Amino acid sequence: MRIFLAMSVSAAILFAAPLALAHDAGDFYVRVGASNVDPDDPNGDIDLTAVDPALGVADINVDDAWSLTFTGSYQYTENWAVELLAAYPFDHDIKVDGLGKVGSTKHLPPTLALQYHFLPKSAFQPYVGAGVNYTIFFDDGEDGTLEALGGDLEIEDNSFGFAGQVGLDYMINDNWFINADLRYIAIDTKAKITLPAGVIPGTTEPVQIKEDVDIDPWVYGINVGWRFPGR
Repeated sequence: MRIFLAMSVSAAILFAAPLALAHDAGDFYVRVGASNVDPDDPNGDIDLTAVDPALGVADINVDDAWSLTFTGSYQYTENWAVELLAAYPFDHDIKVDGLGKVGSTKHLPPTLALQYHFLPKSAFQPYVGAGVNYTIFFDDGEDGTLEALGGDLEIEDNSFGFAGQVGLDYMINDNWFINADLRYIAIDTKAKITLPAGVIPGTTEPVQIKEDVDIDPWVYGINVGWRFPGR
């Protein structure tokens, strides 16, 4: 009888555990971790033949960057949630083939996504999401070769575009979980380079060169999360 009772209790705990770890309607989740923004390569090109014919049309490359990221999500049904991504600023170097580093910029990438969670009653909870991103650029400026020439670099436009994601929550207990996610974000902007008079032979006025920069990064994240039960 005792063995039967023990087995019954063990079975009850085993089957109850997934329910205790479930994503329930009304829950709120906070995730904190690190993410790497890895831009597409190359990110555009620039015609430098007027500066030096040997340089020709050169690729523009935006380096990857790590930063601290935060997300908050609300589970309004067992399967559906809405999530907002925020971050500490990402800091990227900007390089041009043949010239090396020419500048840098910082950005903030607030992203709003609608998520679908496939297995809300499981400790392993995979999901997909889609939404919109608004990238804010700031603290951009010249560096390296461009600074030595007396030039100026400016990122002219913020970016508004599509964002998609896949991710996985693993519930450690009722409240704590770890998270991994992968995002693709469409980020496009314009860069303006200003060269002082005389850098390009024959010029008596500053020369401006404007080029499209398609960053379009993959974003890799690892996070620790906390669940706030809704009821």
